[in-house]
Amino acid sequence: MKKTLMAAALVGLFSGTAFAADSVTLYGTMDLGIAHYDNGGSSAVTNMSQGGVSNSRIGLKGKEDLGGGLNAIFQLETGICAQGGPLTSGGFCSGGGFFQRQAWVGLQGDFGTLRLGRYYTYSDLDLYDFDPFTDNTVAGVGNLPEKWIPVRFSQSITYDSPSFGGFDLGAQMAFGDGSGLTTNTASKTIGGYGLRARYLSGPVRVSLETTRVNDINGNATVKDVRLSGAYNFGILSLSGLYGQNSPDNAVLTPTASGKIFKTKYYMVALSVPVGPGNILASYTQIKNDTVANAGAKQFGIGYWYNLSKRTMVYANYARIQNDANALYTVGVGNDAPLGKNGSTSSGVMFGIKHTF
Repeated sequence: MKKTLMAAALVGLFSGTAFAADSVTLYGTMDLGIAHYDNGGSSAVTNMSQGGVSNSRIGLKGKEDLGGGLNAIFQLETGICAQGGPLTSGGFCSGGGFFQRQAWVGLQGDFGTLRLGRYYTYSDLDLYDFDPFTDNTVAGVGNLPEKWIPVRFSQSITYDSPSFGGFDLGAQMAFGDGSGLTTNTASKTIGGYGLRARYLSGPVRVSLETTRVNDINGNATVKDVRLSGAYNFGILSLSGLYGQNSPDNAVLTPTASGKIFKTKYYMVALSVPVGPGNILASYTQIKNDTVANAGAKQFGIGYWYNLSKRTMVYANYARIQNDANALYTVGVGNDAPLGKNGSTSSGVMFGIKHTF
C-alpha cells in the first residue's frame, strides 16, 4: 500500500493531474560498492562503483483490470548513478537516458503478454537468467559477448506466449534503428528482431534464442544464436550457454559500438548455497573467427550473502586474459587506463545491494 500511494504521488508530481489505477508500484534498486580495477595500463584504479550485482534504478509499473481476464500493463524504469557520478551512459549510468532502461505499455491475458516500447532483447534476458553473476557485473558473462549484442530494443513489439506444460515462445521486432547500434537502418521498417523458445519446469531451464540487427540493406550486422541451460541439484546449480554471432560480413563498417566480428563464445557456471548466501563461479571464453588471436578467457568467483529478502552484501572477483589482438575489460565502472592488446584485465568489488 505504501508503495502504491508513493507511486501515485510521484506520478501526480510529474503530471500535475489526478491519477488512478488498479495497481501501481514504485520500486527500485540501490547497488553500490568499492571496486579495484587493473587493465594492464599505466596504473590501477580504486573507486566507488554501482552495479556490482545489478545496476541501480528506480521505476514505476502498473496493471489495470479490463475485465474478462484482460489487463493493461506498463513499466517505466530509469537508471540511477548511485555513487553520484561520473555521469556516464547518457547521464543515468545505465539504460542510456531518463526512463530508457524500460519504457513500454501492453496487454496481458490468457493469450500471453504483448509489450510496445523499449524492452530487453531476448539475448540480454537469457544472459541475465543463466549467468549467476547476472551478466553485466565485475564477473558477468556480458564482459565478453555483450560488447556488440544489443541489450534493449527501442521502437519494439514483443510477444510472449503463456506456458504450455513448461514450454513458452516469444517474438520481438524493432522498427528502424531500434537497436541503437547504427543510424544507417533508420529508413528500414525492420531494424532487428528476436525469437525465443524455452522449457522451464522444476529444476530444469533451457532456452534457445536468436537476435538479429539489420543494416540499411537488410544484411545482418548482428546475428546471435544461443543455447542456454541450467539444472538445480539442490546442493548446487549448474548453468551453461553456447552461442555464436555471425554477421553477414566478416568485418563490418564501424557502428556506434565499434566493428562487429564473427565470434563464438561459451560459459559454464555454478552456484552453491552456503548458509543464507551463495558461492558463485564461472568460466567464459570468446573466440574471434574474423581476426586471429583476438579472443579472451574470463574466470569469475564471488560470494553473495543475504542479510534479508531485500538486502545483500557481496564480493566479486574476475580476471580476463586477452589474446594478443584483444583488449576486453571486466566490470561496470571500470575506468582504469587501458593497456596494450593482450593485456590482462582484473577487478574486485565489495558492495551492498538493497531493493525496495
